[in-house]
Amino acid sequence: MPRRHVLTDREERLVVDAGVQAPSVLNTQPWRFCFGDDLLEIWADPERQLTMADPAGRFMVISCGAATYNALLGVRYVGHEAWVQAHPRPQTPFLAAVVHFGVRRPIAADDLARYDMIAERHTNRGPYRDWRLPFSLVSRLEEAAEAEGGHVRVLTSSEVERVRHLVIEAERAQESDEALENEMEPWIGARDSADGIPVGALGPRSADSGAPVRDLDPHRHAGPRDVAIFEHRPTLAVLSTPGDGHKDWVRAGMALQRVLLTAGQHGVVASFLNAPIEELTERGHLHSAAPGLDHPQMVLRLGYPRGEAVPTPRRSADQVM
Repeated sequence: MPRRHVLTDREERLVVDAGVQAPSVLNTQPWRFCFGDDLLEIWADPERQLTMADPAGRFMVISCGAATYNALLGVRYVGHEAWVQAHPRPQTPFLAAVVHFGVRRPIAADDLARYDMIAERHTNRGPYRDWRLPFSLVSRLEEAAEAEGGHVRVLTSSEVERVRHLVIEAERAQESDEALENEMEPWIGARDSADGIPVGALGPRSADSGAPVRDLDPHRHAGPRDVAIFEHRPTLAVLSTPGDGHKDWVRAGMALQRVLLTAGQHGVVASFLNAPIEELTERGHLHSAAPGLDHPQMVLRLGYPRGEAVPTPRRSADQVM
């Protein structure tokens, strides 16, 4: 009997090409894709885990969740219903998610618009304009996160100041951590590589040490970069989930990517202040700085860019399938 709902080789590549465009911690791309007859498994790749920066694997799994959401859109784009099981087998910790394929059906207009944004979305570490996000867009971002099991909250001005100080404090502590620096260095300023963050994508250095942006190369191993003045009134948001297990991390990644694609449709870009989140969450400081959060997973900086972002490279489908 012939198998049903099987993707062609071309369709499988298209789905994986969408998946690998997801953001990942330091562009480590810590994922593997494995197709079955009527499903796609997304596996975390422990060899690409940053054991110093991400000891619990939180950001590795969140990265896989973002790739899962892109792959989900890819399956729908090629004309199948699709749905996700997040962390379906707890006894298999590196199996992040399974995308199941259903009957053939044209992609919905909203999913198509988000799919079209996948190739356009890039992390932008440059300065943003001092413009507020309209309330209508904030509501759309909240709805996008909730649709995937997450919650995103744009912080008030007073919360932004408190969180910004916490982030700066945590980053200064990390800058003096030699083991952490040694782990991050191979991924920063990479040249002729299919992963990592090239110099151009690091963005300019800030003229103000209190700017709401993380300098991924504080010790200047990657070479000289421009200096810029960043926005004075940053828009920061926290993405949180009801729980804090592997399934929640996958859902956080899916919610994150849906939020980023939705924001991109309205000309809004993002960068991340996620490196200190593990420390801040465990110490409870983020809860005191921004009360009412469940389990914070990501801190995002959102805004309208003043310049184009340099895309980071991606591994080919052959390297991750």
